[in-house]
Amino acid sequence: MKLTIAVAAALVFVLSSCSFRAKDSVLGMSGENFTALNRNALDARIVESRRDPAMYFMFTENQRVHIKNLIYKKNTGALVLTVSNEDVRKKDQTCPFSVGFIYPEDFHDESSTSISSIDEKSLDRQKLLSGSIVTGDFAALNQPSVKVSLAFSPYEEIPRGFFVRGTKRTSVSKVSVEETVMGWSLEEEVPFFAFGPDGGEVKLPDESTDFSSIGKAFPERNLPGSIMPCISISIEEQEDVGDWKNQKRLGINVGGENVSVRLAKGQKEVVLQTCAFKSIPQELSFTENSDIVRSVIVRSNSRKLVADRKNHVLYPLKTDLGLVMSWPQKNWRTSDYELFEWQQFPGVLFFDFADYKIQNGFFTRLAYFAEKAGYKGTLVSDEIVRTKHGYNAHDYKADDLAAFFNLARETDFALSRYENLLLEILLANGVVLKAKDGSYTAGNGAVVSFSRESPDYLRRTFLAHESWHGIYFTDEEFRNVVFSCYSMFDPRSMKFIKTFWVTQPGLGYDTSDEYLMQNEFMAYIMQQSLPNVEPYFLQVAGRGSVNRNQKEDAEYIRNTKASAFHDAGSVLNDYVFDRWGLACGRVSMISRLD
Repeated sequence: MKLTIAVAAALVFVLSSCSFRAKDSVLGMSGENFTALNRNALDARIVESRRDPAMYFMFTENQRVHIKNLIYKKNTGALVLTVSNEDVRKKDQTCPFSVGFIYPEDFHDESSTSISSIDEKSLDRQKLLSGSIVTGDFAALNQPSVKVSLAFSPYEEIPRGFFVRGTKRTSVSKVSVEETVMGWSLEEEVPFFAFGPDGGEVKLPDESTDFSSIGKAFPERNLPGSIMPCISISIEEQEDVGDWKNQKRLGINVGGENVSVRLAKGQKEVVLQTCAFKSIPQELSFTENSDIVRSVIVRSNSRKLVADRKNHVLYPLKTDLGLVMSWPQKNWRTSDYELFEWQQFPGVLFFDFADYKIQNGFFTRLAYFAEKAGYKGTLVSDEIVRTKHGYNAHDYKADDLAAFFNLARETDFALSRYENLLLEILLANGVVLKAKDGSYTAGNGAVVSFSRESPDYLRRTFLAHESWHGIYFTDEEFRNVVFSCYSMFDPRSMKFIKTFWVTQPGLGYDTSDEYLMQNEFMAYIMQQSLPNVEPYFLQVAGRGSVNRNQKEDAEYIRNTKASAFHDAGSVLNDYVFDRWGLACGRVSMISRLD
């Protein structure tokens, strides 16, 4: 009888030890603990790995609401957690792990998924492991801890929870819900690996990064209400980047399209907009100097970049100007223009217009107001805007932009819809500021533009010419260097270029404006590469119209082989390379190779 009682007592103990009802875990987020569905999840640590080497966590209802709200506000969301293993340093021992979500269909009885009625026995483990999960091996990584991000699927309901499987002494910590990213980073002590809803394998970076599920995490095209993501690549800071003729580069293949990134002193990051390419990349690899790369992360762009209800684009895409030339027009956010911000020079806005007509609507009246001799400081009529030539490319500093719109306000001058849109863009980006009394003042930045109607060879020249103006407008130190070159420049050569600006049709610069003269002096020299400075000005001096207007000055330029222009260009070229990694004729760091 005593033996029977002892056996019964032992049986009760065994049964009770195998049974586990949901309890609060030590782990949590958003101010609440997760619900542990098994004993391992209680302490967020796998102690016994032989029977079921896993931890099962359930979200509380408040936590699920938090996740839902993040996805609603940001259109993205991912579970981020740190997984560790204390046995990783042991020789000849694998330490595999996996991370995944728990959905209602992962339970044997989908009707009984209330917290009070489930435990780990309710879970269909085979179904869990057949889903979209993240897998890895600490031993292969030779790391005791990794930070993992797994994106929520936009096509499924919010998960009921998540699980982590591993070996003995595997633990979980620092769980949060953050915006979706994809890629990897070795910048912190704990390496970071981020996946889309399809999951993937945690492994040390090799030749390529797989983004095959990028379309499930981010928009694949720019549409009303959606914007394509960008790729941020962090690199080791470079001190020796060579010289302007042989500059150190990072080679990148972006979904089959090759680009070469010139590197500047102290540079730490390269940012690529995915909409700069023919299609959103499914893969990214490095073809040159991959050893300097520390992270590759795809992340969402701000939702404010989406076109508004009027189909107006107010905020710019940050990019290197080298990608603008061949930016796929099908990826423009609005059909009339695309708006960029020069990545190296914040506040410098760059318009690429569909044609001259649209560009003229934005800037022709401004051109007469800011630069045209005989018209400066005035608002010309709509008739002049329709019939007279402005420029094929434009550049304006914040002061002139504010003054233009102030005069229109003070005189109750009716501006065009494009000019009013321009004002809206300038105000949105702080290039022009609006005071309490309604007046406008200069903010920070500048505006430059060109058009798709210009042939490519002119677009390349315009890109350089107008962009140098953008730097001149916004950087005082650069202006001081230009002033030094201008002040010491050969007087006869200066007379030649100023006469050219006055006499050539379509230019008509006001030579009494010293700021304008120094700015144009710099841009005409720096719009072509240094070896082409002399040939360019010799070509100008050889034009028939130039020789009719200034025969002796043109002959002087030919006799001196335009050496004064080359000497000034050499000084400016050395300065911009040392400071920014740029060079005469090149205002970009990124070149397309295809």
